[in-house]
Amino acid sequence: MSRMTDTNKEWLLSFVSGQNFFDEKCKKSKVTELLYISRLKQYCDNVGKNPDQLIAIKLEGMQNLNTPKEFQAEELLRKFLSQDNYFQIDKNGKKKEVLFSENTKLGMLVTVRSFYDSTMGRSLDKKTKNFIEKPEAKKRSPSVKDCLDLENAMKCNRDKFLVWFIESCPVRKGTLRQLKFKDLKPLNDKDVPFWLRIDAKRLKGSGKGKYKKALHVGFLHYYAVQKFEEYKAELKRKGIAYDDDSALFVSYKSTPQGSRKGLAQAEFFTIFRDASEIAWKDLTKKRFSPHDLRDVISTVLRDKIKVTSNLTKPLTSHVPSGIEATYEGSDDEDTPNDDLLKVFKSCIPYLVPETIPELKIELNETKQELSQTKTDYQKTVTEQQQQIDELGKMVKTLWTKGNFALVDEEKFNEAKRLRDAKKQTGNQ
Repeated sequence: MSRMTDTNKEWLLSFVSGQNFFDEKCKKSKVTELLYISRLKQYCDNVGKNPDQLIAIKLEGMQNLNTPKEFQAEELLRKFLSQDNYFQIDKNGKKKEVLFSENTKLGMLVTVRSFYDSTMGRSLDKKTKNFIEKPEAKKRSPSVKDCLDLENAMKCNRDKFLVWFIESCPVRKGTLRQLKFKDLKPLNDKDVPFWLRIDAKRLKGSGKGKYKKALHVGFLHYYAVQKFEEYKAELKRKGIAYDDDSALFVSYKSTPQGSRKGLAQAEFFTIFRDASEIAWKDLTKKRFSPHDLRDVISTVLRDKIKVTSNLTKPLTSHVPSGIEATYEGSDDEDTPNDDLLKVFKSCIPYLVPETIPELKIELNETKQELSQTKTDYQKTVTEQQQQIDELGKMVKTLWTKGNFALVDEEKFNEAKRLRDAKKQTGNQ
């Protein structure tokens, strides 16, 4: 943790309301702690109030209903968010004016509302949530060519492996930092040499509340494993020892975030930003983050393989919902679920720089089989319906003429059999 972060935390805890905010909203997550404390400090600096004074303003408003003072805390926030610029204080204590983007405003709004919510009975008016319209998310979906360009722009084999690891096994940055070498479980499969089973505690939500049933079952295709072997050789050349309990992605140097050589790598976003700049020069036109790479396999599952069942949820770290929540796969600590492995293998032709001919052929054959089965089914149903219609007309004619007894018993039984067969086919 940086010196400025430590200073901000000490500042927050020096106030009664700051201590409440930390206990209620910050201490459960290190990421939330860093963001909330930093944003609240910036808000206080810009409006010239400390946390206790912010609460005092709200209390005064609650004691002066139907007066201009009633919503003065809300008005202070609204006025701050209406600015085009705001100032930050750097590590040397100097003010620096910066552009107030819509995303930054939204983050500030969430933080300040959360701060007031942490002080029982002193929440801001609900209408403050409308002060900022949530910006539409800019979704960037890298192609395999983009991943290859990123790989070529990376400065070391560790980062080249990082590109294909996330593309093949799409986990969040917080999970990446917690992975160890022993998480890669060998599979006796040349196309998918390793798999991972990551429990809820290391995924979004840390296994609490609605995230309790979260699970990630991931696989590494052969191309990602090629980069993994090159990464291990690089560790050996650099003299960095590792074992099963070592962080999967280790730091090669000391960083401002506090990671040291040989320990867990801390900064992934900067790695991708720098590589994007090398690969495409202009970051305003094209760049990718680690989070963007998580969308590769989701896009393949949705647009190419067209799998829309609960099988997609474990592959993308999503929590099963509704009837999917009752799905119990056969995967355990040692063996992945066969269906999940089959789904992933069907994705491989769309995940690697060069396709695997055998898998491509197999995928095309499967599509043809499904198409032929559908055609045969429709043909059978049509033929059965025609026979039923003909026999129905015959029965109706004989019944009208009073000669129902003349109906051939064998044909009558055949009609009944066809009706039953159609009903059974329709239920499948």
